[in-house]
Amino acid sequence: MEKDFAGKNGFIWWVGVVENRVDPLAIGRCQVRIIGWHSQKKTEVPTANLPWAHPMYPLNNSKSFSAPRVGEWVVGFFMDVASAQAPIMMGVLPGLKP
Repeated sequence: MEKDFAGKNGFIWWVGVVENRVDPLAIGRCQVRIIGWHSQKKTEVPTANLPWAHPMYPLNNSKSFSAPRVGEWVVGFFMDVASAQAPIMMGVLPGLKP
């Protein structure tokens, strides 16, 4: 029986811009406006309505992790595929500007 694992069916990569990094759980999450997924008009999708993106960082460097800054571009994927409510940030794309 075929399973629905990431990368086998409907895996979605994304690039977005960090709009908020004040995580109420203090675990490094950010609210990211994902290009092509969320409207670029903040009146249509306010920052407060963006899902929290969890950071992914190396297992051997977990003590020195810091969340990306507001305005930085990040790349990631949706852990829940097309539901798009569980984004994971994999890294920062330095030098890009919105």
